[in-house]
Amino acid sequence: MNVLGIPGEIVKILPNEYQNYRDETKTMDLVFDLKSKETLNLEFKSTYVKKEDIEKSLDYATYLRIKYKQKTNSYFISTVQKKDSEYEDEWHNDNRYKIPLKTFKEFSGEEHLENLKDLLEKNEIDDETEELNDLLLIPFMESDKSPKELIVECITLANQIRTVNRDKLNDIKNLLLFLATKYTDTDEEFDEIERLVKMEGGMIQNTVKQMKRIYGEKGIDSVAIELEKIGIESELIEKVTDKAKKEIQKQ
Repeated sequence: MNVLGIPGEIVKILPNEYQNYRDETKTMDLVFDLKSKETLNLEFKSTYVKKEDIEKSLDYATYLRIKYKQKTNSYFISTVQKKDSEYEDEWHNDNRYKIPLKTFKEFSGEEHLENLKDLLEKNEIDDETEELNDLLLIPFMESDKSPKELIVECITLANQIRTVNRDKLNDIKNLLLFLATKYTDTDEEFDEIERLVKMEGGMIQNTVKQMKRIYGEKGIDSVAIELEKIGIESELIEKVTDKAKKEIQKQ
């Protein structure tokens, strides 16, 4: 979280526990286990923070502290404010309400995406790459693109990474899918992003079946072009198309 000046080295992503805690609809929050044996909780706010938000966050931090048996550090992440700020209401001076508020709006989503693409091209991304966590933050940064478009680009980029533990990558992609629930207007839009998350692995066999059923051997190259257009890595496309052609030849 160096981009925001939040201290701590992330070890792994933890589940969003808010629904278990309050039996409410999940909030947009991310929870991380840190190398320092602390828990980091980031709560995203698309409106200005109110006193009741602070009280809920403090209660939630206590819940996380008990569950994971370690200190919890909480931050509000504003998706609307342009600069880090203190709360303006009179109650913000009360020490019980000292939860830092950060914003991503000072950072360019496109620049951080391009940086990750450059690292990928140079084969410089691995399990220890701090910038990998930017995939979860880019949708909230300043951009001419919508958060939904940035989520799609982040998932597409994650699908191309082959040098990171698959479970870690799947955690990132599933959290991006979770974030997509806030920024998709229809079930169809969400389903499209979900398909992109699942494009690898088990989706290969389904793609092969669809190619066989709809296109036959003649149309496989056309499908490959379409897969390339949506950002699927060429190595994966080749694997799918070769398998489809072999299956068709068996008929």
